[in-house]
Amino acid sequence: MFTRLAMFAMVLALGSGLAAAPALAQEAPKATLSAADRAGLDARIDQLNGMVEAGQFSAMIEFLPPKVLQTIADTYGATVEEAQNASREMVDELMSQVAILAFDIDRAGAQTFVTPDGSRQYVVLDLTMLMETQGIQIKAVSPNLAFMDEGIWYIMDVNDPAQANILREAYPEFEGVTFEPGTMEVIE
Repeated sequence: MFTRLAMFAMVLALGSGLAAAPALAQEAPKATLSAADRAGLDARIDQLNGMVEAGQFSAMIEFLPPKVLQTIADTYGATVEEAQNASREMVDELMSQVAILAFDIDRAGAQTFVTPDGSRQYVVLDLTMLMETQGIQIKAVSPNLAFMDEGIWYIMDVNDPAQANILREAYPEFEGVTFEPGTMEVIE
């Protein structure tokens, strides 16, 4: 049971945008998205924003890249479907205790890079969230990683070394991309 809980917590932290303080710092070469790629990313961001506004937090699991989900499932001896279903339940449980007061993804400040091996473009977007739990307001700013896999944009947090390692195991082209902490503060 413990390993299942660990797996679900990992999926939750990677995909929910609610991880404690994930962030991404870049030393990689900068790139430019095509107009079509930018439009596709904008559409996915709009979809994510719509889910947050509608309170459909468990649906945000679909923003995790498929190879990340498969790697997590493999690590914990589960199927991808089991990982997704249990993670949705966990997200619903967690979000029943949290109110999202503000949610913003900074499109204007987005930066596009290329992986060190030159095989994949990716975008770093700052996600700012103001939430309240048990009467305490918390502001978190976390750069999120966005990239395409088989023509679909995925958006995820990379919160700690274990999560970064899962990303790199699933997508080895991210080897050499550095990750640093974001910010989280209690609002008085």
